Amino acid sequence: MLMPVAAVPPPKPPAVQAQVLEVGTQGLPPALEALIQADDWPGVADWFEKASPKVRRQYYEYWLQALNRSQRWARLADACKALTPQIEGRGKPRLGTYRLYRAQALSQLGRHKEAMAAHAENGRLGQPEGYANACVEARLAGDWKALLAYSGAILARKPTDPEALGSKGEALSHLGRFDEATAVLKQAVQANPKAASAWNNLGRAALQHKAWADAQAAFDRALKLEPGQMEALFNRGIARFNLKQYAASRDDFKAALALRPGDPVLQENLRQAEKMAAAYPQP
Repeated sequence: MLMPVAAVPPPKPPAVQAQVLEVGTQGLPPALEALIQADDWPGVADWFEKASPKVRRQYYEYWLQALNRSQRWARLADACKALTPQIEGRGKPRLGTYRLYRAQALSQLGRHKEAMAAHAENGRLGQPEGYANACVEARLAGDWKALLAYSGAILARKPTDPEALGSKGEALSHLGRFDEATAVLKQAVQANPKAASAWNNLGRAALQHKAWADAQAAFDRALKLEPGQMEALFNRGIARFNLKQYAASRDDFKAALALRPGDPVLQENLRQAEKMAAAYPQP
Protein backbone atom coordinates (compact mmCIF):
# COMPACT_ATOMS: atom_id res chain seq x y z
CA MET A 1 0.00 0.00 0.00
CA LEU A 2 1.60 3.27 -1.12
CA MET A 3 0.78 6.69 0.20
CA PRO A 4 -0.42 9.22 -2.38
CA VAL A 5 2.32 11.68 -3.25
CA ALA A 6 0.65 15.07 -3.53
CA ALA A 7 2.35 18.26 -4.57
CA VAL A 8 2.86 20.53 -1.59
CA PRO A 9 4.27 23.95 -2.52
CA PRO A 10 7.40 25.10 -0.68
CA PRO A 11 7.38 28.32 1.35
CA LYS A 12 7.49 31.46 -0.75
CA PRO A 13 11.03 32.77 -1.11
CA PRO A 14 11.74 36.28 0.10
CA ALA A 15 10.99 39.08 -2.33
CA VAL A 16 13.87 40.15 -4.50
CA GLN A 17 15.26 43.59 -3.93
CA ALA A 18 16.28 46.24 -6.41
CA GLN A 19 19.54 48.11 -6.08
CA VAL A 20 18.65 51.74 -5.38
CA LEU A 21 20.96 54.62 -6.17
CA GLU A 22 21.36 57.37 -3.61
CA VAL A 23 20.95 60.80 -5.17
CA GLY A 24 21.61 64.26 -3.80
CA THR A 25 19.16 67.13 -3.60
CA GLN A 26 21.11 70.08 -4.99
CA GLY A 27 19.40 72.10 -7.72
CA LEU A 28 15.90 70.73 -7.06
CA PRO A 29 12.70 72.77 -7.02
CA PRO A 30 12.37 74.13 -3.45
CA ALA A 31 9.07 72.33 -2.73
CA LEU A 32 10.51 69.00 -3.87
CA GLU A 33 13.74 69.50 -1.93
CA ALA A 34 11.77 70.29 1.23
CA LEU A 35 9.77 67.06 0.94
CA ILE A 36 12.91 65.01 0.42
CA GLN A 37 14.71 66.68 3.32
CA ALA A 38 11.67 65.87 5.48
CA ASP A 39 11.89 62.23 4.37
CA ASP A 40 8.27 62.53 3.18
CA TRP A 41 8.37 60.04 0.32
CA PRO A 42 4.60 59.69 -0.08
CA GLY A 43 4.55 63.48 -0.35
CA VAL A 44 7.30 63.34 -2.98
CA ALA A 45 5.29 60.80 -4.96
CA ASP A 46 2.20 63.05 -4.77
CA TRP A 47 4.26 66.06 -5.85
CA PHE A 48 5.37 64.25 -9.00
CA GLU A 49 1.80 63.27 -9.87
CA LYS A 50 1.05 66.98 -10.25
CA ALA A 51 4.29 67.75 -12.10
CA SER A 52 4.66 67.95 -15.88
CA PRO A 53 6.03 65.00 -17.89
CA LYS A 54 9.17 67.08 -18.53
CA VAL A 55 9.80 67.53 -14.80
CA ARG A 56 9.17 63.85 -14.11
CA ARG A 57 11.69 62.93 -16.80
CA GLN A 58 14.24 65.45 -15.50
CA TYR A 59 14.07 64.22 -11.92
CA TYR A 60 13.00 60.63 -12.56
CA GLU A 61 15.41 59.13 -9.98
CA TYR A 62 13.53 60.93 -7.20
CA TRP A 63 10.16 60.03 -8.67
CA LEU A 64 10.95 56.32 -8.87
CA GLN A 65 12.56 56.28 -5.45
CA ALA A 66 9.46 57.96 -3.98
CA LEU A 67 7.14 55.42 -5.59
CA ASN A 68 9.35 52.58 -4.34
CA ARG A 69 9.54 53.89 -0.78
CA SER A 70 5.80 54.52 -0.80
CA GLN A 71 5.24 50.97 -2.07
CA ARG A 72 3.08 52.18 -4.95
CA TRP A 73 4.01 49.16 -6.97
CA ALA A 74 1.54 49.43 -9.85
CA ARG A 75 2.39 53.07 -10.47
CA LEU A 76 6.10 52.29 -10.19
CA ALA A 77 5.87 49.49 -12.76
CA ASP A 78 3.98 51.71 -15.19
CA ALA A 79 6.32 54.67 -14.67
CA CYS A 80 9.42 52.56 -15.28
CA LYS A 81 7.94 51.03 -18.42
CA ALA A 82 7.11 54.49 -19.80
CA LEU A 83 10.50 55.93 -18.89
CA THR A 84 12.63 53.18 -20.43
CA PRO A 85 12.25 54.20 -24.10
CA GLN A 86 12.45 57.89 -23.16
CA ILE A 87 15.79 57.43 -21.41
CA GLU A 88 17.35 54.88 -23.75
CA GLY A 89 16.02 56.29 -27.01
CA ARG A 90 17.16 54.27 -29.97
CA GLY A 91 20.32 53.11 -28.26
CA LYS A 92 21.01 49.65 -26.93
CA PRO A 93 19.19 48.56 -23.76
CA ARG A 94 21.25 49.30 -20.68
CA LEU A 95 21.01 48.60 -17.00
CA GLY A 96 19.36 51.45 -15.11
CA THR A 97 17.43 51.97 -11.91
CA TYR A 98 14.22 52.16 -13.95
CA ARG A 99 14.76 48.54 -15.01
CA LEU A 100 15.68 47.41 -11.49
CA TYR A 101 12.69 49.16 -9.94
CA ARG A 102 10.30 47.72 -12.52
CA ALA A 103 11.42 44.15 -11.89
CA GLN A 104 10.95 44.59 -8.15
CA ALA A 105 7.53 46.23 -8.58
CA LEU A 106 6.28 43.39 -10.79
CA SER A 107 7.42 40.90 -8.18
CA GLN A 108 5.60 42.77 -5.42
CA LEU A 109 2.46 42.81 -7.55
CA GLY A 110 2.61 39.02 -7.93
CA ARG A 111 3.11 39.31 -11.70
CA HIS A 112 5.80 36.67 -11.54
CA LYS A 113 6.14 35.79 -15.22
CA GLU A 114 6.67 39.46 -16.10
CA ALA A 115 9.03 39.89 -13.15
CA MET A 116 10.93 36.80 -14.24
CA ALA A 117 11.47 38.22 -17.72
CA ALA A 118 12.44 41.63 -16.33
CA HIS A 119 15.02 40.17 -13.95
CA ALA A 120 16.43 37.93 -16.68
CA GLU A 121 16.84 40.97 -18.93
CA ASN A 122 18.67 42.73 -16.09
CA GLY A 123 20.91 39.68 -15.81
CA ARG A 124 21.69 39.84 -19.52
CA LEU A 125 22.49 43.53 -19.10
CA GLY A 126 24.99 42.80 -16.35
CA GLN A 127 23.17 42.86 -13.00
CA PRO A 128 24.97 40.25 -10.87
CA GLU A 129 21.75 39.13 -9.13
CA GLY A 130 19.57 39.28 -12.25
CA TYR A 131 19.43 35.60 -13.14
CA ALA A 132 19.20 34.53 -9.49
CA ASN A 133 16.19 36.83 -9.08
CA ALA A 134 14.73 35.42 -12.30
CA CYS A 135 15.06 31.93 -10.77
CA VAL A 136 13.06 33.06 -7.74
CA GLU A 137 10.29 34.40 -9.97
CA ALA A 138 10.32 31.34 -12.25
CA ARG A 139 9.80 29.15 -9.20
CA LEU A 140 6.91 31.30 -8.00
CA ALA A 141 5.40 31.21 -11.50
CA GLY A 142 5.84 27.43 -11.71
CA ASP A 143 7.72 27.86 -14.99
CA TRP A 144 10.20 24.99 -14.75
CA LYS A 145 11.59 25.38 -18.27
CA ALA A 146 12.45 28.99 -17.46
CA LEU A 147 13.99 27.95 -14.13
CA LEU A 148 16.14 25.44 -16.00
CA ALA A 149 17.24 28.10 -18.49
CA TYR A 150 18.05 30.78 -15.93
CA SER A 151 19.88 28.44 -13.57
CA GLY A 152 21.82 27.26 -16.62
CA ALA A 153 22.81 30.85 -17.38
CA ILE A 154 24.28 31.16 -13.88
CA LEU A 155 26.07 27.82 -14.14
CA ALA A 156 27.60 28.81 -17.47
CA ARG A 157 29.56 31.43 -15.51
CA LYS A 158 29.76 29.67 -12.13
CA PRO A 159 29.64 25.90 -12.72
CA THR A 160 29.66 25.02 -9.01
CA ASP A 161 27.20 27.64 -7.75
CA PRO A 162 25.19 25.67 -5.14
CA GLU A 163 21.98 27.70 -5.43
CA ALA A 164 21.96 27.44 -9.21
CA LEU A 165 22.66 23.70 -9.04
CA GLY A 166 19.75 23.35 -6.63
CA SER A 167 17.48 25.34 -8.93
CA LYS A 168 18.51 23.28 -11.95
CA GLY A 169 17.88 20.05 -10.08
CA GLU A 170 14.49 21.28 -8.91
CA ALA A 171 13.54 22.24 -12.47
CA LEU A 172 14.64 18.88 -13.86
CA SER A 173 12.65 17.08 -11.16
CA HIS A 174 9.47 19.00 -11.98
CA LEU A 175 10.03 18.30 -15.68
CA GLY A 176 10.13 14.56 -14.93
CA ARG A 177 13.84 14.20 -15.69
CA PHE A 178 14.56 12.46 -12.39
CA ASP A 179 17.86 10.77 -13.25
CA GLU A 180 19.35 14.08 -14.34
CA ALA A 181 17.81 15.82 -11.34
CA THR A 182 19.36 13.37 -8.90
CA ALA A 183 22.83 13.80 -10.40
CA VAL A 184 22.62 17.60 -10.31
CA LEU A 185 21.18 17.72 -6.80
CA LYS A 186 23.98 15.49 -5.53
CA GLN A 187 26.38 18.08 -6.92
CA ALA A 188 24.37 20.79 -5.17
CA VAL A 189 24.59 19.20 -1.72
CA GLN A 190 28.28 18.47 -2.24
CA ALA A 191 28.86 22.12 -3.12
CA ASN A 192 26.86 23.29 -0.11
CA PRO A 193 25.91 20.59 2.41
CA LYS A 194 24.00 23.21 4.41
CA ALA A 195 21.50 23.93 1.61
CA ALA A 196 18.24 22.59 3.05
CA SER A 197 16.35 23.26 -0.18
CA ALA A 198 18.77 21.10 -2.17
CA TRP A 199 18.40 18.20 0.29
CA ASN A 200 14.64 18.63 0.09
CA ASN A 201 14.65 18.45 -3.70
CA LEU A 202 17.04 15.50 -3.63
CA GLY A 203 14.54 13.74 -1.38
CA ARG A 204 11.69 14.55 -3.77
CA ALA A 205 13.65 13.05 -6.68
CA ALA A 206 14.31 9.92 -4.61
CA LEU A 207 10.57 9.63 -3.88
CA GLN A 208 9.86 9.61 -7.59
CA HIS A 209 12.33 6.72 -7.96
CA LYS A 210 10.66 5.00 -4.98
CA ALA A 211 14.05 5.02 -3.28
CA TRP A 212 12.42 5.37 0.11
CA ALA A 213 15.51 5.03 2.28
CA ASP A 214 17.45 7.57 0.22
CA ALA A 215 14.48 9.91 0.37
CA GLN A 216 14.22 9.61 4.15
CA ALA A 217 17.95 10.29 4.55
CA ALA A 218 17.70 13.43 2.40
CA PHE A 219 14.69 14.75 4.31
CA ASP A 220 16.46 14.01 7.59
CA ARG A 221 19.28 16.29 6.45
CA ALA A 222 16.86 19.00 5.30
CA LEU A 223 14.99 18.96 8.61
CA LYS A 224 18.18 18.97 10.64
CA LEU A 225 19.22 22.14 8.83
CA GLU A 226 15.78 23.78 8.91
CA PRO A 227 13.44 22.13 11.43
CA GLY A 228 9.73 22.55 10.91
CA GLN A 229 9.63 22.53 7.11
CA MET A 230 6.12 21.44 6.28
CA GLU A 231 7.03 20.04 2.86
CA ALA A 232 9.97 18.04 4.20
CA LEU A 233 7.86 16.61 7.05
CA PHE A 234 5.11 15.65 4.63
CA ASN A 235 7.48 13.98 2.19
CA ARG A 236 9.47 12.20 4.91
CA GLY A 237 6.15 10.87 6.16
CA ILE A 238 5.58 9.34 2.74
CA ALA A 239 9.05 7.78 2.70
CA ARG A 240 8.63 6.39 6.22
CA PHE A 241 5.20 4.98 5.42
CA ASN A 242 6.61 3.06 2.47
CA LEU A 243 9.43 1.83 4.70
CA LYS A 244 6.68 0.53 7.03
CA GLN A 245 7.74 2.94 9.78
CA TYR A 246 4.10 3.72 10.43
CA ALA A 247 4.40 5.40 13.84
CA ALA A 248 7.20 7.69 12.61
CA SER A 249 5.17 8.41 9.46
CA ARG A 250 2.16 9.31 11.62
CA ASP A 251 4.28 11.70 13.66
CA ASP A 252 5.57 13.45 10.53
CA PHE A 253 2.08 13.90 9.08
CA LYS A 254 0.81 15.16 12.44
CA ALA A 255 3.62 17.73 12.61
CA ALA A 256 2.98 18.80 9.01
CA LEU A 257 -0.76 19.14 9.67
CA ALA A 258 -0.02 21.38 12.67
CA LEU A 259 1.76 23.71 10.25
CA ARG A 260 -1.09 23.57 7.72
CA PRO A 261 -4.30 22.89 9.66
CA GLY A 262 -7.23 21.54 7.69
CA ASP A 263 -5.24 20.40 4.65
CA PRO A 264 -7.29 17.47 3.26
CA VAL A 265 -4.29 15.62 1.79
CA LEU A 266 -2.42 15.77 5.08
CA GLN A 267 -5.53 14.73 6.98
CA GLU A 268 -6.03 11.66 4.78
CA ASN A 269 -2.38 10.66 4.95
CA LEU A 270 -2.44 11.03 8.74
CA ARG A 271 -5.60 8.88 8.93
CA GLN A 272 -3.93 6.11 6.91
CA ALA A 273 -0.72 6.29 8.95
CA GLU A 274 -2.65 6.13 12.23
CA LYS A 275 -4.59 3.10 10.97
CA MET A 276 -1.44 1.23 9.96
CA ALA A 277 0.41 2.22 13.15
CA ALA A 278 -2.44 0.73 15.20
CA ALA A 279 -2.58 -2.44 13.08
CA TYR A 280 1.19 -2.99 13.07
CA PRO A 281 2.59 -1.62 16.35
CA GLN A 282 6.36 -1.51 16.50
CA PRO A 283 8.48 -1.95 19.61
